[in-house]
Amino acid sequence: MIAMIAVLGSQTGACQIVTSAKMGKKEYVAYENITLAVTLNNRSGRQIDFVNQARSPWIEFVVERISGNPIFKVANFSFSATRLRTGETKTSTFSLNNVYNLSTPGNYTAYAIIRMPGQNAKEGTNTNKVHFTVINGRAVWKQRAGVPGTPGDTREYRIMNVQRGDSTELYVQVEDVKRNKMLATYSMGRNLAFREFRATLDNKNQMHVLFLTSPTIWSHTVVNAAGKTVRRQYHKKGPGGVIPKLITTDNGVVGVMNSSFYDPDKVNDLRSQLHNLSELPLGL
Repeated sequence: MIAMIAVLGSQTGACQIVTSAKMGKKEYVAYENITLAVTLNNRSGRQIDFVNQARSPWIEFVVERISGNPIFKVANFSFSATRLRTGETKTSTFSLNNVYNLSTPGNYTAYAIIRMPGQNAKEGTNTNKVHFTVINGRAVWKQRAGVPGTPGDTREYRIMNVQRGDSTELYVQVEDVKRNKMLATYSMGRNLAFREFRATLDNKNQMHVLFLTSPTIWSHTVVNAAGKTVRRQYHKKGPGGVIPKLITTDNGVVGVMNSSFYDPDKVNDLRSQLHNLSELPLGL
């Protein structure tokens, strides 16, 4: 669905901006980053600079429960200005979490309000409404640990199995316990649950997770105290078909044994080269 903004100018006459909105996905885990993509198409015949004005941002959002009850802002946030040249189409992705607390499970709707230059806070045109759902994640593993170099700070690492249709995704969640603040919630990838994942902390109190992400490939993911993925490597079975295993040395270093390192980028490069060779004329 699209919305069309009709703008009357003293010299340009009637002109149009076409807008549409789309959620990043239909279902999110509580505290996960919730994104809304807004597309603008300039059919006005002139360049348009969308800029924030006093008490009148060029774009803002309205989020409601499916019942129609509004979700109130927890912060005022002005997004960067943008320029749209004549005939140009541009899509920008916005995080609704910057403005709203969407940690409560439930069904929601959202839309954007687009304001042309010179329009005030009571003006603007709505995009189409989009729907999304927030669900609770249930922790199947968790561990608290201090933060090296910052005495008194504590993190709680959590791992959640989240069902997505016929498949399962393994989510990580990191909480700042001292400040009661969720630092990160995101998917580490598909998890084939017939092989149980393994998780532990290293000597820097970073979390290591080893899980089966395809029938023959294991993912080794490392998450730090800020909730950032600092390393992700892939492994296949070792010699003789031995299953990869997460190990911790005496000095607290964590690694993977019984495996063959797998680099998907190199595999894709090789496939591309083979494809190019197959296109050569016969005899070459």
